[in-house]
Amino acid sequence: MVALAVILGFGGAWAISETVETVNDRILSAASRAMAESLSVEDGAIALELSPAIFGMLESTARDNVYYSVRHRGRVLTGYADLPSIAPPGLADTEVAFGTGRYLGRDIRIVAEARSLPQISGPVLIEVAETLDTRERTARQMLIALALLEAALVGAAAIMLPLAVRWGLGPVAQVRDEMDRRGAADLTPLSLTSVPRELRDLVRAFNAMLGRLDASVTGIRRFTADASHQMRTPLSILRTHVELLRRTAPGSAEATASIDDIDQASERLRQLLVQLLTLARADAAGPSTVALVPTDLNEVAAAAASECALAAVRANIELVFSPATRRPALIPGNAALAGELVLNIIDNAIRYNRAGGTVTVEVGHRSIAIEDDGPGIAPEDRERAFTRFTRLNRGSDVPGSGLGLPIARSLAEAIGAEIELRSPASGRGLRVLVRF
Repeated sequence: MVALAVILGFGGAWAISETVETVNDRILSAASRAMAESLSVEDGAIALELSPAIFGMLESTARDNVYYSVRHRGRVLTGYADLPSIAPPGLADTEVAFGTGRYLGRDIRIVAEARSLPQISGPVLIEVAETLDTRERTARQMLIALALLEAALVGAAAIMLPLAVRWGLGPVAQVRDEMDRRGAADLTPLSLTSVPRELRDLVRAFNAMLGRLDASVTGIRRFTADASHQMRTPLSILRTHVELLRRTAPGSAEATASIDDIDQASERLRQLLVQLLTLARADAAGPSTVALVPTDLNEVAAAAASECALAAVRANIELVFSPATRRPALIPGNAALAGELVLNIIDNAIRYNRAGGTVTVEVGHRSIAIEDDGPGIAPEDRERAFTRFTRLNRGSDVPGSGLGLPIARSLAEAIGAEIELRSPASGRGLRVLVRF
């Protein structure tokens, strides 16, 4: 505000100076023109008849001291002979020139005008001058008025600005009070009823953030509840069989069976913990946080297939790897997350395939397809297969937690990939296509 006032002050001072100068120069020019109009030629001589009105204008004390001179070819015909001349050489007929000088110890403003007369060779030069006291006094008064006006405006603004800001931020204070009254778990959107138009976009964006936060909190709660439910079963099995081991003789058939059940339960618990950690990592990753670099899909698929090879052998599954014909098959991605994605899909294909079945890992142009010839997933259940902790074949004796495909989708979203479930060309099993 102060800077604006300073700028306006300098601009106003310049405008005042120019205005005062222009107005007074016009009065001087009118005086010289009136004198020029009074020139005449009588018997070959130059005559000047100054009317009382001209003398009154020139000698008015309200207009400061006024001086004049009329010259022809350097000779003073009338007026003040020692008045400084500012006329440039060759001043044409009716042409006017302005300048400044000093006369009788005071600064003066001078106007010069040339006028041609019949039968007279060369133009007659009329010059009129005045002191600058009136100009300076007028400019000073206007500058004082401008300074007082600016001071009044700045003072009024300084008083009104806090009130205006407080009044303008009233709706923001209302939104703040509404947020303060809420409980920690209340993430419902804010009302737009009392919000001014200028703040509605901001409140809408804040409501959208509340919606995302509510969805995230709900997801965490659901994830915690489902995870605790899934972990309760293997932990109960462990506790039960540990208690049975305490009551049975070492080496007995019951003890051996309990040890086998403990081993299976601990393996299931290990697998569940690994998947939960992977799912948490996938949820934490996102397109804005994951760095995408050139990634070879052949290497990603080969590494994942190699890691699952032992599990395929134990399950009597033939694992076939078909690399892309173009090497390397480069895409912008993240090798670690893409590897976990493909690994989860291959593990699912092996786990839920039939004994003696085949799992094929095929690398294409910017895609990886994992196909099995097991029971597959019905088309109407395929979207539901991506729901966490959902097991479609509940009658199956294959252990699992329903996290394989949800983890794969979360990892795919983090690196900008897409997963599609299809029916193989043979009509049997499931084909999972990952497009990068």
